[in-house]
Amino acid sequence: MSMKKVLWIFLFVVLCPPSFAKAEKLDLMRRWVVFPFEADETLKVAADNAWWKSRERLTAKKKYLVASRQFLMQKDVLQPRRELKPEDVKLLANLLDANVLVTGYAEQRQFTMNVYLAQNGALFWSKQLGFHPSLKASDQLELITEKLTQELLAIIPYQAFTIVDPLIGKAVYEEVGKKYAVIDVGVTDGLTVGMDVQWTAVNMPEDFDKRRPVLSDSKMILLGEGKITKIKRGIVIAELQRAISNDTITEKTMVRFPQEIEKIQSYLSIEASKERIAPEILPTLINPVSPESNNAKKNSLIFGTILSILGILALAF
Repeated sequence: MSMKKVLWIFLFVVLCPPSFAKAEKLDLMRRWVVFPFEADETLKVAADNAWWKSRERLTAKKKYLVASRQFLMQKDVLQPRRELKPEDVKLLANLLDANVLVTGYAEQRQFTMNVYLAQNGALFWSKQLGFHPSLKASDQLELITEKLTQELLAIIPYQAFTIVDPLIGKAVYEEVGKKYAVIDVGVTDGLTVGMDVQWTAVNMPEDFDKRRPVLSDSKMILLGEGKITKIKRGIVIAELQRAISNDTITEKTMVRFPQEIEKIQSYLSIEASKERIAPEILPTLINPVSPESNNAKKNSLIFGTILSILGILALAF
């Protein structure tokens, strides 16, 4: 084999390595459908009350829209469900124009809640809690579903999202030499001027096992950072101080608040310690604008230069 062929093969292998699974971004989880909870006849009333309470909890902070009972009746889907296959999730979500589907059922003195994503039919989150053996199940069901719903809300990897001001027409706008963005937060309780803001995206591998909770295979990419400068009813204005690029932050870009994340992680750890299990962890945050990342970019440039020289040498033969 000639030297020229050897060099071309080398360049092809280095420049075209085996591709990693393409990342699929997690969509906003805005529109929810919670199917009635399944239980035996002795728990029917308690299951119905738990279903109403769970839906109320989801809408309490005005971040999510939950389908009404009447809507589910009109669509002829007002019935309990257990596990759903990805194709069933997509079919139901399309029929109901939902981003998220929730099922729950009581069986053998345990209650299981499953949460599915419409965008790919994957299981987003699932958890099972047992009833206390010395207490009536009917007296515990509502409390158990309340606890599960709280944990579900805590595990959602964002607390708000960017919106476009209709008067401005852009997700990020400039004012006196600074960049700002409008963020829909639902309820502004706990937020203060000066609080840190992070714009993020959650990447899911395309070929992950859709029967496993999706967050276990996901990575969170930091797109930008800033601080809250103004708080209004249901929204905040934040200064965008750093970003990967000028067009990184767009409408519906996910937003999280580090101080709130610390509280959430603390809550999840406390609940896990009560159950004597490992705490649930939000996706790993990757910061592409960190000093380590910049060093990686420099190394990448050096490596690219070496490859370019090899390419020139290959053409010379």
